Amino acid sequence: MAQLSSRLAALVAERHGIVTLDQLAADGWSSHAIRYQLATGSLVRVHHGVLRVATSPDTFEARCAAACAADPAVVITGAAAARLWEFRHVFRPDEPIVLIEHDRTPITHGVLLRRTNVLDSTDWVDRPDGIRVASPVRAWFDCARDLDDERFERLTEWVLDHHASVPTVWAMARRMSARGRPGMARVNRVLSQREPWQKPAGSGLELRVLKALEARGVTGIVRQHPIRLRNGIVIHPDGALPDIRWALEIDHVMWHGGRLDAQHDKGRDRQLRRIHWQVDRVTDQEIRERFEAVIAELVELVDLRRRTLAA
Repeated sequence: MAQLSSRLAALVAERHGIVTLDQLAADGWSSHAIRYQLATGSLVRVHHGVLRVATSPDTFEARCAAACAADPAVVITGAAAARLWEFRHVFRPDEPIVLIEHDRTPITHGVLLRRTNVLDSTDWVDRPDGIRVASPVRAWFDCARDLDDERFERLTEWVLDHHASVPTVWAMARRMSARGRPGMARVNRVLSQREPWQKPAGSGLELRVLKALEARGVTGIVRQHPIRLRNGIVIHPDGALPDIRWALEIDHVMWHGGRLDAQHDKGRDRQLRRIHWQVDRVTDQEIRERFEAVIAELVELVDLRRRTLAA
């Protein structure tokens, strides 16, 4: 293969092996040299005017970089942006999902095309590798059309825990509000179910457990219900039934297994019992290994708590 200049070689390496015809021409390559490299397979055509160096693997990031090089106005969004941001609770597409304004004619192959009439400069981030990716909050919103309510709720809690605040996601929802916009109804449903003061759920596991309890008739569960202990500290258990003073904590063995953490949890549980609260703890490991059995045990404990108080 003909030699790239050191400057262009560094740029191509940074951009996952993607190079444009204009960049090659500016680097001194003749049209004959480019055709020869295409014919011998040293260069691979990806989009009109966009090539990939054959020694660079055809990765998801390379496909996203190629789409952005082919049209400077496209933005990688939805589940594709979620993959780039390493969101949890979202499927991993192999094809870039690109967002483009209605009045443009973008690339038409190798991507999943979506159009919008709302695309501000705050809605994307230009990465050093040439990928123009939707901001975490815009990516979150655009995922709503492709996920069911339960998975989108988990995603919402994860985004709130890692990338955004509640006012930020509500501001995005208001800005995007339009009748018939894909995913808008799901965004409104999920956001309206959570109280503004609630901290983000630490993982989708908490939501899964609480939803399972509700499905089995344990109604009235409040996420992160504030409880003031006698020492003045306010705690927020993962789930609570305030009417019977029952609390549920889901411990993650990766960071709840240390001696100091265990001492802290036990001390807090004693403080709860002093104000007549019952707290039951389960771990993420046992939930994953025996989910149905754990849920059945929790339902039984709630029923027992109610009967004990009634007696």
